[in-house]
Amino acid sequence: MSSSFCEWEKTNGIVHLKLTGADGHHYLTDEGLKELCSELAKIREDAASGPCRALITTSSPGSFCDGIDYDDLKRSMNPAEQAKALSDGMAAVIKELLEMPMLTVCAATGDAASLGLALALAHDDLVVLSDASYRLGMVEDGVAVQPHIASLVREKTDRWYTLTTLKSRWRSGNWMRKWYFADCEAGTPDGVLVEAKKLVEEWAGSDGEVHADMRKQLYRESWNAVSVLQLVPE
Repeated sequence: MSSSFCEWEKTNGIVHLKLTGADGHHYLTDEGLKELCSELAKIREDAASGPCRALITTSSPGSFCDGIDYDDLKRSMNPAEQAKALSDGMAAVIKELLEMPMLTVCAATGDAASLGLALALAHDDLVVLSDASYRLGMVEDGVAVQPHIASLVREKTDRWYTLTTLKSRWRSGNWMRKWYFADCEAGTPDGVLVEAKKLVEEWAGSDGEVHADMRKQLYRESWNAVSVLQLVPE
């Protein structure tokens, strides 16, 4: 199934979700986030009607997801309000991923930044490209980090400050793996997908709902943060 921002298919019980933006950046817009949230909801509903072992999220060639287009943001009438709207849209996506009744793996086959990195971290497992670049930033770009994004980053790693300080630097996939932001790394985009599939094969879980409930307990702060927002897409 497809929309203008993403598409997915299920093969042998594994759902493959791909970001399909045409510009290679896969920037997140209000419309794109609503589409992504809607497709994730359909995947979750599909899992209730038939066996699903895992969700693997990747992207078409280019960056995995560069998140906010700051040049476009500066041209908007109210940049701060628009940035918050995008962060709220990402909250809805994070909520869908935390509720997903199956293993979720992000195969980040390219760069990821701002809300794009939050999207990657919202999965159970993360595979990165060794020489790609990853950075949360946002603060130095004049955008406040919303509570649900901060909660997610804090719960995913004890070195969150290296991604969110006022002078955060781009980090390589090799660095991400070394400091346990990522579960695996590979030298090529195809290799990233291979490693993601290996993680799926290694997973021994069988009850998706139990897995989702455990995820909410392990990432309680993140779950509570996205649950308190009004997250029904228009």
